[in-house]
Amino acid sequence: MTGHALPSKLADEVACRVGLSVPASRKGSVASAIARIMARRGIDDSSLLLLRLGLDQDLADDVIAAVTVGETHFFRDPEQFQLIRQEILPELTRRTDGGPTRIWSVGCATGEEPYSLAILCDEEGLSEEVRICAVDISRRALGTARAAEYGEWSLRNTDSKLKERYFTACEDRFRLNDRLRRQVDFAVLNLGEADLPAPERGLADFGLILCRNVLVYLDASKVRRIARQLFACLADGGWLLTAPTDPPLWKYAPFETGITPAGVVYRRMIVHRGVRKSPTSGIVSAQGQPKKPVTRTAAAQACVTDAQKAPGDQASRAIARNIRARYDMGETREAACLAAQAIESHPLSAELHFLQGLSQLADGETDAAAAALRRVVYLDSTLSAAQFFLGICLQHSDPEASLRALENVLQSCLSRPPQERVSLMANATAGDLVERARREIGKIRRPLGSGSR
Repeated sequence: MTGHALPSKLADEVACRVGLSVPASRKGSVASAIARIMARRGIDDSSLLLLRLGLDQDLADDVIAAVTVGETHFFRDPEQFQLIRQEILPELTRRTDGGPTRIWSVGCATGEEPYSLAILCDEEGLSEEVRICAVDISRRALGTARAAEYGEWSLRNTDSKLKERYFTACEDRFRLNDRLRRQVDFAVLNLGEADLPAPERGLADFGLILCRNVLVYLDASKVRRIARQLFACLADGGWLLTAPTDPPLWKYAPFETGITPAGVVYRRMIVHRGVRKSPTSGIVSAQGQPKKPVTRTAAAQACVTDAQKAPGDQASRAIARNIRARYDMGETREAACLAAQAIESHPLSAELHFLQGLSQLADGETDAAAAALRRVVYLDSTLSAAQFFLGICLQHSDPEASLRALENVLQSCLSRPPQERVSLMANATAGDLVERARREIGKIRRPLGSGSR
């Protein structure tokens, strides 16, 4: 067995032993990686591997590394850090209760995310007003995080001035200064198995939680439970940020949910004498409209209560049919306007955002179309149609991002039966989209050259 990939069912069982689930798109690569771990450690029997997982933390860390994608870097997803800088931190630090604002980085891996937060807070002059906690399932990753030494690749999106200010160069490594290192407390936590909130461990009452690229490694039943737990871990008015690839949480806990340029954001509303109130946008009606005029911050423009209709409800579908009919008749500008109006009342409808983007693309408004299609991906990363047209939008402005989107289409559609219909694309099958994506990838790679990636 050690020379070949494990059966996917056994790979699932191995991942389950360390509290994780294998995403469908990675089952083959994970099974092969676990087989290599067994060969390297001289484990010939899968039952022995399962037994040793409970006794050997180093082996468990090997499996965790095989199941998860270790890719991370400082200031990953810059739009979210911009949201934190411009909207979240100013609001949280205005609402003082005598203690520091508490931020939680869940699934912090090797520490780039919480240290990015520490740098951001220091840049804003808030280091004394903020405390950052960070947790991860891997003890090995946390060891790297505590050492706080990174290579150039981890700092590839970091401004050179920040590198000079906060890091000391030593040969090919960069060491974060001690003052920033002390700003972050690290601890081991298996989110899939943890009992939260846990005030005795300091895991409660957070103003901001980042749980990005974590939930994708947990099965649906755990995601439902964790959504409620993360909600309970937020202070009143607290924010939760996830990643575009993570499953949506609005169905599982009473979050206030909104769409921003940084993607989906979740909030715990402030409760005053039994009345749930948005910290930024005033009381919102069940129809998603303010009961009286209010001034909204940029981050809260699309926020609605949990009473708002979820994506795909009957009302938004009926509106979408009308917009699609306009689009099919060539009335693309009118279709885009109608979609924008409908999104005000149905901000969580992936289909409406998709139709807005498609109509804008047809009118040559590629930047606006790309923004709309990114919102679709934030809402549901499995929608291959949105990934495909996002790739089309970005072909000239950002060829590398275009390739990533189109390769996501290939990965998704190749895992489906060729005749399976593609959501949001009338009369298109998975096989059709594979061929179209391959053609577009070929167009991009020819001018880029084979060595560009």
